[in-house]
Amino acid sequence: MPSDAINVLYDIKAATFKNAAALPRKEESQAQWQGLGFLVGGTRLVSKIGDVVELLQMPKLTPLPAVKSWVRGIANIRGRLVPIVDLHEFLEMPTTMPASQWRLLIVEDEDVVAGLLVEQSLGIQHFSEESFEAHDGEGLAGLQPFAEGAFRHGGRVFHEVHLKAILRDERFFDVAQDKSK
Repeated sequence: MPSDAINVLYDIKAATFKNAAALPRKEESQAQWQGLGFLVGGTRLVSKIGDVVELLQMPKLTPLPAVKSWVRGIANIRGRLVPIVDLHEFLEMPTTMPASQWRLLIVEDEDVVAGLLVEQSLGIQHFSEESFEAHDGEGLAGLQPFAEGAFRHGGRVFHEVHLKAILRDERFFDVAQDKSK
């Protein structure tokens, strides 16, 4: 009896290997790109996975006097004071979701750190590198200087945006409210 059961298991094993699909050859597999997806102004964006240090819910903010309206204030993030910037307003894009759904992307570039408010996190996105289409960001309003192209997947377009480039932009450091107004 036990040898009959073993023979059945060997038959199952043989049938499994006979019907199994071959693994793809290494050169046949497509290179993958992954990033964090999020919404700003109803536009799907994606940034390199390493550009975002942390993803948080909206923290308690302390407002700052005499700053532009897109600087929402500062927040204590793990013992570190971080300026919080409304990315919609900074990029002059509309908001399409209530602030209760917004998320905060913590971005660092050398010694500069900031929290960027976005409408919604779309989680980690995976794309074939071949699905990338370069473009100059035309039609993306304030995102244009920070976008290089887009990934297309499943009928959806995700524009790649360089968040660290936003932190390097000279307008990002011009936070003082214009006193002439």
